[in-house]
Amino acid sequence: ETQPDIFGGNNYWPKNPYNAANGGPCANQNAFFTNTTARIIYQKRLRYLVARYGYSQNLLAWELFNEIDNVYQYLNAGSVASWHGSVGAWLHASDPFGHLVTTSLTGGSDRPEIWSLPQLDFAAYHSYNEPSPASRLAAVAQSFLSGYRKPVMVGEFGVDYRGWSRAQDPYLRGLRQGIWGGALGGSVGTAMSWWWENLHSENVYPLYEALGSILTHTHWGGGGWRQIVFLTSGPPPSTVGNPIINAQPFAVRLTPGGQWGSKPSGQLAIPNLDAADYAASTLNSFVHGTGHPDLRVPFKLSAWLTNSARLIMHLNSVSDGAVLTVRVDGTETFRTNLANLDGGYQVNNEYDVDFPVNLPSGNHLVEIRNPGGDWFYLDWVGLEQVLRATYPGGWEPSPAAIGLQGDRESLLYVVAPDASYPAGATNATLPLQQGKSLTLSNWTSGPFLAQWFDPATAQRLNDTQATTTNGNLTLPLPEFREDLAAALYPPPSLLAIGFAGDRAFHFRLDSEPGGPCVIEKSPNLSAWASFLTVTNFTGLRFLLDSTATNNGEFYRARRQ
Repeated sequence: ETQPDIFGGNNYWPKNPYNAANGGPCANQNAFFTNTTARIIYQKRLRYLVARYGYSQNLLAWELFNEIDNVYQYLNAGSVASWHGSVGAWLHASDPFGHLVTTSLTGGSDRPEIWSLPQLDFAAYHSYNEPSPASRLAAVAQSFLSGYRKPVMVGEFGVDYRGWSRAQDPYLRGLRQGIWGGALGGSVGTAMSWWWENLHSENVYPLYEALGSILTHTHWGGGGWRQIVFLTSGPPPSTVGNPIINAQPFAVRLTPGGQWGSKPSGQLAIPNLDAADYAASTLNSFVHGTGHPDLRVPFKLSAWLTNSARLIMHLNSVSDGAVLTVRVDGTETFRTNLANLDGGYQVNNEYDVDFPVNLPSGNHLVEIRNPGGDWFYLDWVGLEQVLRATYPGGWEPSPAAIGLQGDRESLLYVVAPDASYPAGATNATLPLQQGKSLTLSNWTSGPFLAQWFDPATAQRLNDTQATTTNGNLTLPLPEFREDLAAALYPPPSLLAIGFAGDRAFHFRLDSEPGGPCVIEKSPNLSAWASFLTVTNFTGLRFLLDSTATNNGEFYRARRQ
């Protein structure tokens, strides 16, 4: 790179040993991927690495490149893909230990020419600055599994690509949603934070310990999982409903999502202060012009406004030829050309300035547009003198949920609407969620029991029960403020076999694998006593009672 990035990156090509100017075989950067001599040299390096480290059982896979598409402006995407296919095949043939082979791309990237290659065994996804990380990572895993028929690993994760940014996530809700989003979203393990030094220095390990403590009593590592489909109220409506009479006007600050390449819906209704929670998942800080037509999305705000209303746009940085305009109900009311002050193409706070625009009273659709060339980046957008309103149809948010369904048990992770990162991230205490429920669709018939846990501490919470109705299972949720985790399974059952030659009474326990169960015994269906505590490792376990008689004794099973 000729332009240093925020990490201090430099232009290393002039001193690269593959450069022909330094005696190498490559006339330019792309030649590394097309030149036969360059490939042979690189394969020698790989051959050494296989010989040196291939023996280790701690080595999961070979990653051919890290975020190679960061420098695609110097490369041909087809040449890069062809190289991955050839070198991936060579590495499979040359590694006697049979390690997996993959590569990685920039955050949010999905390039079919790379991931469809059969020589790459799994995909690697990097997630930064993505809102609602649990739901997002579950969607990514499902997309890769259905599109390429291969698993995905969330190899890098962070609430901010620029650093650990603990001030943005002081209570680590974003991180927690990321690691649970990986674990129960269908990817390989948890999402892996890039900022491992901070995990260590700030002793964040208890978050992982809690996850492990909850999942170790399940069959999570056994495979055979399917993603659960939940019935929800969906995203918020994109327009406001009726104004609330005599309500006081308010001011709101909206912080859009800042991920390059993200394409959210781009229209947000502002009926109340809570609407700010949806800005990150609905709007994008990058407002693109004609330079990236494939990345252009709307930036529209629907609101009831009173007298002296204003729109305030805080501009961070711009690229070349950007133009900032504002439209109200389709009519342009503001325009300014934005010069590239530093001549660079990074989000580096080169402007750090507010652009205020007066707005008329009434119900309006306010749109921020860029009819110019390349992008500009907004840190936040504010609306002043907004009237409180309803959502059309009385819409209310439902908890966000992800989960995995197995043959005998299912695993759930639930996030409160006010906690879905970055919503409420800097609030010490979030609203208490009471009387909430969760509906799982296309569900197996019968009764089910959910054991609920606090994902931050692994503390056992209340159990809830429900029975499938018309293919849907609606589970009551215990009271919570941030998030929940649960193991869901049919209640354990007993099947009588009878007395055998050993004069003992034989019966069978059916339950989810790995679950500890208590067998209770009663002479009269009234007085019950604990008879046996067992762990059912396979799902079916045969038991006996050598003290049983023919005088009528009863048995029942419950999960411990």
